[in-house]
Amino acid sequence: MRIPSRQAGFTIIELMTVMVIAGVLLALALPSFNETLARRRLEGQANELVTDLSYAKSEAVARNRSVLLQTNPGGTTCYTVAVLPDPDPSGSAGSCNCTASPRCTGGPTELKTVILTNDVSITTNKLITFEPVRGTANADSISVQNVSRTYTVSVAANGRIVPFTP
Repeated sequence: MRIPSRQAGFTIIELMTVMVIAGVLLALALPSFNETLARRRLEGQANELVTDLSYAKSEAVARNRSVLLQTNPGGTTCYTVAVLPDPDPSGSAGSCNCTASPRCTGGPTELKTVILTNDVSITTNKLITFEPVRGTANADSISVQNVSRTYTVSVAANGRIVPFTP
């Protein structure tokens, strides 16, 4: 007498059940994952701003010229680092607009322009200037933000850059 052999494998019902459970778990995890990605992008942009402020300060000392970091006066999408010319007798130092072409007019020479990612914005119309002697600066702060968080980077009058704290 032969015993009928049993087929190995999964039934379609078992496979569909596993697929539904995996779909529910994925739907629960996706919003948290998207928020984590948005937070990391914002932290990356804030860290880049801190690095660029340090770069501006070191370039001011190295070039023995004032260096500025200016956010876009007409929007919240970018900023420019530029070296200023020797003092102009007219008192006009010019300015930079990272969305214009050319980016700097009236004297400054562009060193670097940063375009922010789509979901991150920056405080508009901020100008921080580092002086060549001792790297001092005009005290101010710049914020980068997305829809849920804001990180503020401060620059003290002595040129010290105070990074954000997440």
